[in-house]
Amino acid sequence: MELCCLGLLGVLYYFYQRSNILKYSEQKGPFICGALLQACLIERDLSPSPELDAAIEGLDDYLHNKSPKPPMGLLRILTNSPKCPEDLKNIIDESITELES
Repeated sequence: MELCCLGLLGVLYYFYQRSNILKYSEQKGPFICGALLQACLIERDLSPSPELDAAIEGLDDYLHNKSPKPPMGLLRILTNSPKCPEDLKNIIDESITELES
């Protein structure tokens, strides 16, 4: 009897976690782009540049559903810019990798 109850709880927990993973997969783009936008806004206060402003506008447009896809091109241009700090480059590279997976 206890084994059946534990088995039932295990199955319920599995489906609960599976639904959470599916919800994250559906919302992964806006979640990652929101965190990336915060990092870019913090960096803009420290060292403004036109590439950074363009990336911020692109991310904002994506998050407000004005653009169907994240601004990957603008983010790559920003990472290739000599004015882009190394910390922000790492954040953007990891975000792009996660978005493409």
